[in-house]
Amino acid sequence: MAGSVRLLLLCLLGFCFAVSHQKSDSCAGDLGAVARLVPFDTSGFHCITLWKQEDFILRYKNTATNQWSFVLSAPDTRSWVAVGFSGKGGMVGSSAMVGWSSSSGGKAVAKEYYLQGRSPEAVTPDDGKLTLVRNRTATVSRSDRLYLAFELSTDHPQPFLIYSVGYEGSLPSPPDLKLQEHRDMGSRGFNYASATLSSGGGSSDAGFPAKRWHGLLSMMGWGVLLPMGMMVARYFRRQDPYWFYGHMAVQGVGFLVGIAAVILGFLLDDDGLKNIFVHKAIGITILATASLQVTAVLARPDKMSKVRRFWNWYHHNIGRAAILLAIANVFIGLTIAKEVSAYIVSYGVFVAVWVMAVAAFEFKRYYEDDD
Repeated sequence: MAGSVRLLLLCLLGFCFAVSHQKSDSCAGDLGAVARLVPFDTSGFHCITLWKQEDFILRYKNTATNQWSFVLSAPDTRSWVAVGFSGKGGMVGSSAMVGWSSSSGGKAVAKEYYLQGRSPEAVTPDDGKLTLVRNRTATVSRSDRLYLAFELSTDHPQPFLIYSVGYEGSLPSPPDLKLQEHRDMGSRGFNYASATLSSGGGSSDAGFPAKRWHGLLSMMGWGVLLPMGMMVARYFRRQDPYWFYGHMAVQGVGFLVGIAAVILGFLLDDDGLKNIFVHKAIGITILATASLQVTAVLARPDKMSKVRRFWNWYHHNIGRAAILLAIANVFIGLTIAKEVSAYIVSYGVFVAVWVMAVAAFEFKRYYEDDD
């Protein structure tokens, strides 16, 4: 007993230690110890949450005549982070500061890039239209966050902020230091005097990009509504005929939402993402099986027909297979998109609750059948 208590205490201490080292940043506080590592005074800076989805915090100040100082704070996920300036909100033709820290313990890097086009080859390092103040540029990696600091010599920065983040482990490497395709990006109009952000520019869906709509629709249509509709049909048959109408309604909405997700998915650029063909193949399979389920309902034989039991076997098992594939494909899609853990954990909680509910209903059916 004493050994078990000691083990539990050790686990709790380890958990507390891990939580204490999961540092975040917010505009409620200052840079703390990091301020000493930034090559300029950071006191009195304005602060905004630039990109909530990626936890980008931007601090800035008009520190002198024709001089602006910036510090971008972002999670250090062993990827590069960038913030830049644009006249109309577009990426092409703009200049950006990019920062990263090598996973092998190498020196943190801060570098200007010129975005001449959409391909990685058109994004050139040590180039651009920003006038950087000499010896006032640095990237600091502390407590699982990156701090990209730089000063600009300008009357007033351009009115749109652009920002992006790379894929985990995809860092620029010598000798050319080329940037690979970003994982996500956005742009927002910005009022420097009032520290307020406006809607995105023409090249960005900063609040909720198309790939997130695809993921959300897929999760809700295939991954949530279909499993819920299955439960209605299997465990609420005593509520005849309402269980049938409920089942049809839930599955019908799930099918339509799933089709919208598939269409949006085909419009997305896969960018050579790993496992994307597996994700697409499973998605097409789910769409095909769901379509077969719809046609099967239209051809449903009468309850007294001799072939009804074969139809039941087909309809039930094909539906279960589609649901299992859908759940697996949602997790595959979230992994490919390298979504933040909150999305994965949230859907994982739903699946866990769904599995426990199914198990509870199955036990209830088993004991009711025995009676």
